[in-house]
Amino acid sequence: MSLNISNCRSASSPGLKLVDLGTLLLMQLVWGTGLVLSKIAVDAMPPLLFMTLRFLSISLLLIPFLRWHPGQMVLIALISLFTGAAHFGLMVTGLALAADLTPVAIMTQLGVPFATLLSVVFLRERLGVWRISALALAFCGVMVVGFDPTVFRYRDALLFVVAGAFTWAVGTIFMRKGGGVPVYDMQAWLSLLAWPPLLAASLIFEGSPVGPILNMSWPVATGLAWMIFGTSLVGHAAYYWIMQRHEVGLTAPFMLLAPILSALGGALFLGDVITWRMAIGGALTLAGVLVISLRESRRDQRGKLAKTPP
Repeated sequence: MSLNISNCRSASSPGLKLVDLGTLLLMQLVWGTGLVLSKIAVDAMPPLLFMTLRFLSISLLLIPFLRWHPGQMVLIALISLFTGAAHFGLMVTGLALAADLTPVAIMTQLGVPFATLLSVVFLRERLGVWRISALALAFCGVMVVGFDPTVFRYRDALLFVVAGAFTWAVGTIFMRKGGGVPVYDMQAWLSLLAWPPLLAASLIFEGSPVGPILNMSWPVATGLAWMIFGTSLVGHAAYYWIMQRHEVGLTAPFMLLAPILSALGGALFLGDVITWRMAIGGALTLAGVLVISLRESRRDQRGKLAKTPP
């Protein structure tokens, strides 16, 4: 049983054109702004209910892409469980509990180091000196941020975010099993299978959804619309489009702009204070993530060359 998100295979390109650069920057702006608007929204609405409404809306919009894929539905369900309901449920809960946005934006990047570690255990991949060093760098950054006295006051929030990053990493292991499911087909199934467990969790831990929905404020509605149309549909479409045109090595540095923009947005619009520990720890973590991404891109390129017939 195998599955791959087709249409997400990068093709070599000599360099970034102006339209590519604009797409990358727009994508990061959309994602970075999405975290800021989500924080505003979940401070006014139960977080699990907010995420339920997001995925319910997306699943309705993507009904035309909901196609059955024989022999792959179990794998699709597992991917949806880990990268959908579990990942976003934990992440949005941590976001609601956190007092500042910067640590959350940094911790979300841990999915990449976690995925690297899991690939060693389950995919029997071998790590070289560069990736081992990058892993150590990323987790050192997390330690620096985690022991900031300001952050330590809401450490339970960061535990939720780190757990969410880990479940996302688990989901990527299933994604790498090979196969052929188009991008929007996968997103349609993920959304459809994500909202029922999120709704169940919301009913258990947050109570009736009727009141919060009927009394939804405009900041919540704005955040929800942004997450549906901006982050999920436009942002992910731009991501898969750009990954078809360029290798990860060219785009990886731009992918780190979203957490930086989220941190700046938190400071500018939410009154967050970015301490020196947050800044240094964040820089260490993002540097580690960048090195891992670049090295894995280089490894994938070598694998493609090795498989090319003479």
